[in-house]
Amino acid sequence: MKKGTAVSLLALILCFSLLMNMMPVFADEDCSRIEFLELICEKAKVSEGLYEGEFADVSESDDCASLIAGALDANVLDTTFADDEGNFNPDEPITKETAVAIVVKALNKMKNDLSVGVDLEFEDKDEIDDKYLTYIEVAAANDVIENEGVFEPKKELTVTEAAQMAEDMVEAYKSLPVVSGSGIRRIQFPVIEDTDITPPDFLEEGYQLVFDDEFDGDTLDTTKWSYNYSWGHSHNHAAWCVEENVIVSDGVLTLKGENVQHPDAVGKQGTFNNKKYDIIYTSGAINTHHKYNFTYGYFEARLKMPKGKGMWPAWWMLKDGWPPEIDMLEILCSNPTKLHVNYHYGSSWDKEQSHEQVLDLGFDSTDDFHTYGFEWTPDYMKYYVDGVQVGSTYTNKSAIAQSTGMYMILNLAIDGWDGTPDETTEWPALYQCDYVRVWQLNE
Repeated sequence: MKKGTAVSLLALILCFSLLMNMMPVFADEDCSRIEFLELICEKAKVSEGLYEGEFADVSESDDCASLIAGALDANVLDTTFADDEGNFNPDEPITKETAVAIVVKALNKMKNDLSVGVDLEFEDKDEIDDKYLTYIEVAAANDVIENEGVFEPKKELTVTEAAQMAEDMVEAYKSLPVVSGSGIRRIQFPVIEDTDITPPDFLEEGYQLVFDDEFDGDTLDTTKWSYNYSWGHSHNHAAWCVEENVIVSDGVLTLKGENVQHPDAVGKQGTFNNKKYDIIYTSGAINTHHKYNFTYGYFEARLKMPKGKGMWPAWWMLKDGWPPEIDMLEILCSNPTKLHVNYHYGSSWDKEQSHEQVLDLGFDSTDDFHTYGFEWTPDYMKYYVDGVQVGSTYTNKSAIAQSTGMYMILNLAIDGWDGTPDETTEWPALYQCDYVRVWQLNE
């Protein structure tokens, strides 16, 4: 062999050896939360969306904002994944427990039926954050992770480990049974453990509590709710909704309506049934948009209505776009013995259809608190008052199927459907809520 050829070959061997030694360094770099989310969203075919400021440390102008918005819209992500300050921390390394939770939510999005979670057998299962526990139980039941040995929930994943987890998700997806028709009812959020709150007796066995606000403390829990409507301060009525009219005290939420125009509402107009009018009142509203968006479950709230004409309290659900809309409760306080429930559906706003029921309560809803319930499955919708079904069961399965990812709204509308307040109206108007609870079926 010529000397020059030998030198070149030696140099090539040295370069190859150096490259091989460097590769593990690159492969073992930490995977950030946003990098992992991007990887999973690509596998789950999640489209980007319009970001609306759900995390304190992510702004609309950030490069990652549209990806996060798409993940929120697809329910691959929710604000449960924020820290105590509401930050998503996109550049921080992703931990194993967080990654597994995102994988389970992505599998749910991919429209397959996941097995119910199993009891974990990890030696370090007590180290798992409670908000991720149910997801990890579901992951173990569906062979996304092995349920033995040490789980290492706080372990920060490398790029290679994150990529392998994404591949494991795809393989798990391929092995899941394809589900058609109705019958898909699953836990979407971490089950609330160690609670003495039990589901109503009339529900079938298997319902578990996934949302509960007893309105303890003196401020609204913003990990569950946002102030006002998801689109702003007003809707189809004459009140401007503001944060200061949402009051939490003595275990009760109060949405306060006032006969005063808010300074920010001067010059603003509302519209109801194509009629425009000035927004001259002040009120309150809250919603769970992009914090808790539900598909199926049993929903229950204990509520007391305000007194007098012009008051239009509601408890309802929407998703991005309209229809669908689920009205679990609307009461026109000029006639407080009547409960209005409705389901709006259809292919578009101009082809909307409705199934409305006007039900006789047999009591004045402004006198005291009463329990209102709504049961929603792929097969039917039912309404309850004080634990008794009221009205007829709605069973249009194709229409019901249009509702997925619905978020709750509690609001006190003034004027609009119930007309202008008069001498019967009591000011301030107080729409009060003792609690809101949601159970979902572990099936």
